[in-house]
Amino acid sequence: MTRKEEAYDYIRSEIVHNHFHPNEVVSENQITDKLNMSRTPVREALKQLEADGLIEMRGRENVVAPLTVDAVQEVYELRSLLETFALKKTINLIPIVRLNEIEEAFESAAAKNDWDEYLNVDTEFHELITHIAGHPRLAQFLNILKAQTARTRHVSSLNPYRMNRSLEEHKEIIKWLRQRNLDEAEKSLAYHLQRVYDSVRSYLNYLND
Repeated sequence: MTRKEEAYDYIRSEIVHNHFHPNEVVSENQITDKLNMSRTPVREALKQLEADGLIEMRGRENVVAPLTVDAVQEVYELRSLLETFALKKTINLIPIVRLNEIEEAFESAAAKNDWDEYLNVDTEFHELITHIAGHPRLAQFLNILKAQTARTRHVSSLNPYRMNRSLEEHKEIIKWLRQRNLDEAEKSLAYHLQRVYDSVRSYLNYLND
């Protein structure tokens, strides 16, 4: 791992886990001291995070991008479009054994009520259904959206009922994937992403009231 990648992963994780709050200034000096590195890799990491939409430049300051209902809605609409498009390409290529493994991993994480583990499985699942060889632009767009949605996914942990509902939604998608039923798999995937968005929107509306 390069120093830039180390800085990128650290800052991204702090934003995603809400340790760096929306509209908070991200200090280059504090990060260089924390990670014991020069300013160059930190600046490069911040530029990448700006491209990902997680950091904004305001004057000379790097600021954590705000979370707004409109921005989150746009991200989830784009994610739904791109993931359902990818599903058309992958549905007949995903090994049944991998679907079984993913389902078991979801159930295991849910049984322990372990949100960090559950979200790791969730990431693995969505990468499984969207990975298409030979489509670098799609991968690039999905990666940007992944960075945007990563910080909102942890909001779901604030809803005590969300994990069980999410588990049922994922099991429904997996059921149709096993049957190679594209229409129903697309509907289930779109429904799941809408429910995630609804959960995030409710939280943001609560904060803004």
